Amino acid sequence: MIKILIVDDEHQLVEAFNRKLSKEGMDVSIAMTGKDAMHSIKKESYDIGLFDIKLPDIDGVELLRRMKQLQPTAEVIMLTGNASVDTAIQSMKLGAYDYLTKPCKLAELHAVILKAYEKKRLKEKNILLEEQLQRVEVHDRLVGTGDKIREVKNFISLVSNSKAPVLILGETGTGKELVSRAIHASSPRSQNPFVAINSSCLQDTILESELFGYKKGAFTGAQTDKVGLLQIADGGTFFVDEVADMSPAIQAKLLRVLETSTFRRLGDTREIEVDVRFVFATNKNLEEEMEKNRFRKDLFYRLNTFTITLPPLKERVEDIPALAEYFMEKHSRGGKRKTISNEAMRILTSYHWPGNVRELSNVLERAVLISGERQEIIADDLPKNMIAVPQTMAFRDEGTIDRGDLSLKSMERHHISKVLELVNGNKSKAARLLGISRKKLYQKLGEL
Repeated sequence: MIKILIVDDEHQLVEAFNRKLSKEGMDVSIAMTGKDAMHSIKKESYDIGLFDIKLPDIDGVELLRRMKQLQPTAEVIMLTGNASVDTAIQSMKLGAYDYLTKPCKLAELHAVILKAYEKKRLKEKNILLEEQLQRVEVHDRLVGTGDKIREVKNFISLVSNSKAPVLILGETGTGKELVSRAIHASSPRSQNPFVAINSSCLQDTILESELFGYKKGAFTGAQTDKVGLLQIADGGTFFVDEVADMSPAIQAKLLRVLETSTFRRLGDTREIEVDVRFVFATNKNLEEEMEKNRFRKDLFYRLNTFTITLPPLKERVEDIPALAEYFMEKHSRGGKRKTISNEAMRILTSYHWPGNVRELSNVLERAVLISGERQEIIADDLPKNMIAVPQTMAFRDEGTIDRGDLSLKSMERHHISKVLELVNGNKSKAARLLGISRKKLYQKLGEL
């Protein structure tokens, strides 16, 4: 619903405007003086201002200037008599959307208001997109050609054109927000806002305010209206990270949005309708959370339409060289691109990566800094905990090493066997991951 503030001291004209615009489903407020208008502007948020240039107290152009200071995204249409057209043109230079000469046709007024409102919406979306571009880093894309990441990419292609909610499961650092952005970018909503929120970072009261917004006076400290993220995401995609950390009360309110596409701001009685595509993510087991009554079953069944499970990095060993190359290029920005020694790459592909892709990025960023002017990243540039026992840590838990035989030859045999198993026996891939030539690999296999 478009919220309009009409400021004019001609009673008959104002009443005619009010009847026409209210009939068109707009929310109209009226002020007869500039003073009353300023009181309303400080109290409520408006989409459109319709101001007479000549008011009994302050100049309409001055009211325009003050409106723009308090509500920068609002659009203002000026009303003027024939004698003050020059002033109306001057007001457009100060930010007015357009001006109409009185008496104006109601149909013309309605058309100008709709165009002004569309401009306001585009302005808000552009502000949001600019903020997102500042936050999104260059590495925000899916890297890898392994079977598991290809499955994820295929699923993204399948769900992108749907409006149904998507649930992304995976450990911390596997790229859940990255996948949600990929879904949005591949969808018909890609030109509309992508809005994200992390439920684990916020207390219930703050989370509710961020999601739904509130009316002035809804609680102590609510001095102005606040637009919620759901309303900002209208027409786009809303990503809810760590949804399992929401309280059952917030879960119930979110379920209602999923089912009805409507919600109420805190302290408001009006329903707000939104068109939002939801993507949820969590690193928790939702079935276990439901058994412990920490996650609502009805919400789970509603958001579990499409599920994408992201593999941990230790299950994507074949993608580590490509990821490493990508992060090296990213972190070497401004200087010559560095390379990674065979020994360092062997350590990277042997490590168990509890922090997943995020940890790999951080490790390589650190290595770039430590290596200084040297063009090659070597083993000593990696964290000591990775260098100490990289080969044995991942295998020890699986019981694949004979604890009675800890010779280098035995450990080397197990390590090569494990790499071959990960690449399904492909010796070319195995040699590349091991950092040795294919000929050397055959030689090792013969020796062991």
